Amino acid sequence: MADICSVCNKEVQGGFEVYERTLKDGTPMVVIDGTPDRNFNVCDLCNETVCFECSEEPESGYCNRCLHKVSVAVEE
Repeated sequence: MADICSVCNKEVQGGFEVYERTLKDGTPMVVIDGTPDRNFNVCDLCNETVCFECSEEPESGYCNRCLHKVSVAVEE
């Protein structure tokens, strides 16, 4: 089942690719990249899915509600 934007209720596109690599010093690293067709974020705080079109700040990694909470906390 495809993910749905929590704001507009439309189906989102794309997804994430997860892979492991090892740094030169032997430290393991997990890398998460979005696919080229990805048009949504999953909020870093609440895991809500929001398409880029509905997101107030897609680069933030937050849904609109959490973005406002974080912004208020920073201002205080």
